[in-house]
Amino acid sequence: MSVSEDNIFLRNFALVLAGLVAVAVLLVVFANVFFGMDDPARQELAEERALQNFEPSYAVRLTGEPAPGAAAADEEADEVVEVRSGEQVTQAVCIACHQGDFLNAPGVGDVAAWDERIGKGWQTLVDHTVNGFGSMPAQGGAATEEEIRAAIEWMVEDQTGLEIPES
Repeated sequence: MSVSEDNIFLRNFALVLAGLVAVAVLLVVFANVFFGMDDPARQELAEERALQNFEPSYAVRLTGEPAPGAAAADEEADEVVEVRSGEQVTQAVCIACHQGDFLNAPGVGDVAAWDERIGKGWQTLVDHTVNGFGSMPAQGGAATEEEIRAAIEWMVEDQTGLEIPES
């Protein structure tokens, strides 16, 4: 290739890039003009939906009461509801966050991550799980305290070999 061909290529390339930047700027301006948050109704709806994302999707219950699902099954069938094992609760409730490093949740069997937390003792771990703590949402509506304790025991003691001190 000659120098003149190189110059033509660079000029055309620069024009194409400038055209793409102009289109992007026009799209941003268009989106802000027609879909911007200047509309108070849209802004109110967005705020309402954002607040709904933070609300729990279950009812709060007092300690010792059965989980809402277990209570409904007990009333309908007059049967004894079995308590789920720690592994069952972990697979049903906890695994979404505790299978990897999601929002700093210690993974199942991750000795280093759990070693930092177990020094707080059983009561603190169960309380943080039931009521929520930091980025961990409250799980009190998803399982009984007995099931939560079994899940913690399975995730920590059974899968890592660490022992949680009584508090």
